[in-house]
Formats: sequence, structure tokens, C-alpha cells
Amino acid sequence: MPKKSSVRIDHEIEVLQAQIAILRRREDDFVRILEDMARLRDSVKAEQVTLASQITELESQKNPINWLPSELLIQIFVSVTEDDLDTSAGLAYNPSPVIISHTCRKWRKLAFATSMLWSHVSFRSRKWSASPVCAFINRSGSSLIDLTFSPPLYDVDDHDAAGDERLASECLLHTLSFHLSRVRSITFECTSSASMGLIVELLIDRLHELESLCSLDLSFTSLAPCFAGTPLLVLDELGKQSLADAPSVLTYLRLQQLPPRVISPSLLRSVQTLELSFPQRRSQRAPQYILRMSHVHRFLSFIPELQDLVLMETTPLRDVVFEEPSEGQTPDNRFVVVDPLKLHKLKSLTWKFANPRDVYTFMSFFSMPALERWEILIANSLTKRNDVSMLRGNHGHESDSFIQAERLGGVLSMTALKELCVSCQDGDSLISSLRQFFFPVLEQLELAYAGKCPSNCDHKHPLPRLDYVFRDPRLPHLTHFTLSHLDVFAGHGKLMLGYMPGLVSLTLISCTGVDGVLDALAEAYGRTMDVERKETRGCGVRVCPKLERIALWSCSDFKFQSLFAVVFARAQSVSTSVLMKAQKDVPSVVSAVMGRKILPLKKSRVVSPQGGPSSPAKPHTMQNSHAVPSTLIPIEEALRPVQIACVHVNDCPQITKVDASLLEEFGIVVVYR
Repeated sequence: MPKKSSVRIDHEIEVLQAQIAILRRREDDFVRILEDMARLRDSVKAEQVTLASQITELESQKNPINWLPSELLIQIFVSVTEDDLDTSAGLAYNPSPVIISHTCRKWRKLAFATSMLWSHVSFRSRKWSASPVCAFINRSGSSLIDLTFSPPLYDVDDHDAAGDERLASECLLHTLSFHLSRVRSITFECTSSASMGLIVELLIDRLHELESLCSLDLSFTSLAPCFAGTPLLVLDELGKQSLADAPSVLTYLRLQQLPPRVISPSLLRSVQTLELSFPQRRSQRAPQYILRMSHVHRFLSFIPELQDLVLMETTPLRDVVFEEPSEGQTPDNRFVVVDPLKLHKLKSLTWKFANPRDVYTFMSFFSMPALERWEILIANSLTKRNDVSMLRGNHGHESDSFIQAERLGGVLSMTALKELCVSCQDGDSLISSLRQFFFPVLEQLELAYAGKCPSNCDHKHPLPRLDYVFRDPRLPHLTHFTLSHLDVFAGHGKLMLGYMPGLVSLTLISCTGVDGVLDALAEAYGRTMDVERKETRGCGVRVCPKLERIALWSCSDFKFQSLFAVVFARAQSVSTSVLMKAQKDVPSVVSAVMGRKILPLKKSRVVSPQGGPSSPAKPHTMQNSHAVPSTLIPIEEALRPVQIACVHVNDCPQITKVDASLLEEFGIVVVYR
């Protein structure tokens, strides 16, 4: 092969390089084409995804839940998480936010974007697990936190369970310690006093960081908590000086079987609602805490803003008296001399399972000038109190009484009370609990039987006479009266309603003896001549001339004729001429109506201060020593009662729809169910 010259070689190299350059340009063209194809492919895929999402969106619009805007869905989610108290799933955390976030893509996006949804941090297990707690706290963002610690109940002798509970509470509080400024409420329920000691220690040492705490609930789930090995029985924060600069926005406080004095007075000064729960202890295990009257008296003195007080099975052991021992009497160091504590702003008092003999004793140690509502459930009287913790109130007449202090006498006047709800388990307890109280301005009264009774039992507990229950049964300002699960004896209905001249609404719930009550309401004041029919007919009413509403719930022992008679009697109007004559000449009108001659009373004469001749006494309003107006009904009101405006009949099988329609002919509203 002939040897190529350098010139020829260079020429061939140039040709090859030119071919390579052409191939590279073609390769670049292919790359651009492939890139364009890839972009076209991606755009096609994106368009497919968009169309598919539109199809999904259209399909979702078939469900009404998806018609709601996101703002409304968020409010629903938050409401569900706040109201969901179901712990049957056995989870340590609140499952509601998690379930919502796993429903669909839209709900998951909304759930993660709503920090308030994760603000309810709960832990309901004795085995500690940090992941759910940390997840909720992190997702809550800057929202205020509601903490709930409520592990399952266990036997107090189970030391392993007590150790697990203490470890879980310690880890939970440590995790929360970095976010104390965001804590809005704390609900801490435990069995071990060691676990309770941790939260109490946190409230004392780091109180200044709890600047947003509005609600605090500390309770023992065991009925006999043992305080051995803890300082809770000797700790006294009330004796320490309150920090003036410590923030306090706490408005709700609940303590169950926890000594009240462990709470700092800096927290108490803004509390408006207080609930104390100290059930009767079921064990003699020591050491245990006994709530005493001196503790309650002192504790309430640190709550100037208290408006609502709730006592659940709480009657403190009396260790206070009003007076020092007189000369010649042996002093007793067990009793502390106190003055009645004035609760200036207390408006509502709820007392559940109060012993009837303790009601007056407890109330006498407090002055409640603004109290407007009192709800009380009176328990059965105990025949013998063997446990010292059950000795309450003033029981000097009992042979086994622990109290030998001075007797409490007199009457407590509830000058501002407008609503009274009393539930009892027997008539004797109802009588013995309220005899030393006076209710001059009472407007709403509810009496109910709360004892156990079989569902098919037709016999109701008898209602005592009103003058047996109250020291002064006259209730001139009463407008609403309710009886529940009671039997009204024959004749008692008329006597009872006679004390309520201003009654507007009467409600009877599952009562017997209703016929007697209705007959009293329908009884005519007298009889008058009907000019058109030329015969006499009843006119006016004797009791409750202002009655407008009657509600009968599950009452089966009355007849429709009795109810009809009430409506008919109050639908009859007396002529204007009779009323005008009644205003001018009362004796003659009364004589005509009553069917007998009424002689006017002689005017009493009094001696003048100067010793001159006597003069007729000035008329005066009938009042008792407490300035309660008379319950006598003026003749104008008796002759012209207010027409019944509404009759509510529920679950009364003897009343049919046809019967109810007859009442509507009088122009009243009838609610029939």
C-alpha cells in the first residue's frame, strides 16, 4: 500500500471531522426532538392528571358533605374533637383528629392546616409513649393547649401500676414543660398520690409560666386515696403570701379528694366557678384526708370572685363555732372560732347528696347576699354514723355525735334567691332540710323525687304539705312551679296552690293526684247569673288567677274533663259592669257571687299619741315579720283570671288528639306528643 503524504492525511482528517460534526448536529437535533417529545409526553400526563382530578372533584360533589366550604368544615372538625369523649377504642390519645386526617386528601390537608384541631393533648394510658403527645404538640402550632391525663383505674395496692402511672405523668409533664405558656386547661386524674404530687409541684414551682391557664381539674379516681409518702397532707400554700405580679386568668377549678390548701392563692383570686367533690370514703386506709369546715371556710376566703359553687357529696366535718366558750365552760381546742364568711358575688349554688341535718349548719357559716339559684339533692338520713368522717353538722342530740358545740338556731333569709330546685329521696328529708330557711322573693320552685323506683311502678312518693316543708309557705312572687315523680294527696293541691297567687306556669312530670290539682285550678270563686241563659254559672277562680301555662308530662291518672274544666273556667270572663261594681262596692258583689251576705269588718280605732279621742286606723298591707306581702287574691283578679295560653301534653295516653283539638277552640296553643 503506497504511503500517504501528510497533505493527503490532513485532508482525510478534515473530511472525517466534517462528518463527525454533521453527526453531532444530527445528534443535537435528535436530542431536541426527544426533549420536545418528553415535554409533550409530560404535558399530556399533566393534562390527564388535571382531567382526572376534575372528574374526582365532580364525583365528590355528589356527596352533600363536600358542598360545605372549608371554613365550615374546620369548625365541624374542631367541634368533633372537643365533644368526642369516647375512650372505648383503648387508645392513649384522642383519635378524632387522626381519623379526620385519614379520611380523604382534602380533609387531611385541612386537618394539618388547622392547628386548633391538635390542641387537645390527651394521654389515657399508664404506659408512656412520647410519639402521639409530641405529634399533637407539634401540630398544634401556636394554639392554646388543653391537657388531659386520665389513665385507667387500678387497685391502690398494685405497686407496679402505680409506678407506671407515676412515670407516665412525669414524662408527660416534662414534655409539656416547654409549652407551659400555651396551656389553657389541665384535667389531671390519677390513682396514685405520687402522680398527683408531680402536678401540684409544677403548679407551685412554675406558676408564673402558666399565664394562659383558665381551667384546672385535679381529681383522684380512687374512693380511698392514700397520701403516704407525699407532702400533700401537710402542704399549705394558703399560708404563703400571694404573688401580686403572678398572672392569673383561672376561672374554673375542680378538686376531687385533694386538700384545697395545696392550691396557691395566686391562682384562686380570679376563680369564678369552684367544684368540690369529697365522696364518703369506703376504706379505713391511713393516712387519708378529711375535709373540715375550717378548711372550706378558709379556702373560700381566698376566692373573692366566686360566682358558682358546686358541692358533690361534700359535707365538711364541723370543727368551727361562732362564739368563744362562756365563763364556766371548758374550752375545746378542736373547734375554731369563726365569723360567717360573706361570699359577695356568689350567684349559684349546687349541692348534691347533702345530708338533711347538715344543710342549715353548713349554710349558717356563710353569707350569700347575691345568691339567685340553689339546686340541692338531699340524701337519705343516716340512722347511725359509725365513721368519724360521716359526722357532720350540729347533732348534739345524737348519742354517738362527735360534735358538742353550741346549738345553731334562728332562720336564714335567702333575700336574693329566685330559683330553688330540690330533689329528695324521702319526704322526711325534704321536711327537715328547709325548715330553717326563708325565701321572700322566690320566683321558680322545683320539687322532685330522686329515689329509686321500678320503671313499672305506679306508686309515687307522697309530697309533704308545703307548710311542712317551708317555715313560711307563702310564696307571693312565685311564677314557675314544677313537681316531678311525686304524689299529691287529695286536698293538698288546693292548699299548696293557695300559697302561689302569682303562679304563671305549672309543670307536673310523672305525678299522681293530678286530678285534685286540676280540680283546684278549676274551682269557681262563686256563681253569678247568666242573663242570656237565665241561669247561674260559675265565675272566677279561687287559686292562681294569673296561670297561663300548664305542662303535663307522663301523667296518667287524670281525666280530660278535669283539664278541660280548668281551661273552660279561665276562659269565662266576667262582665265589665260587674268588675266596675266590684271596685266601688266590694261587699255587695262578694255577697252576690258567694251566695251569702258579707258584712264589712268594723274599723279598728287606735288611741292618738296625745291621749285624745281615738281615730280610725289606717289600712295597711298584710305582712309578716319578714315583710312578705299577703297571698290573698284581690277580687278583681279572682273574678277575671288570665286565660290559659298554652297546654303542653306529653306521654299522657288518656288524652287523644281529638281531646287536644277541643282545647284549641278556646284560642290556646296545645302541644300534643
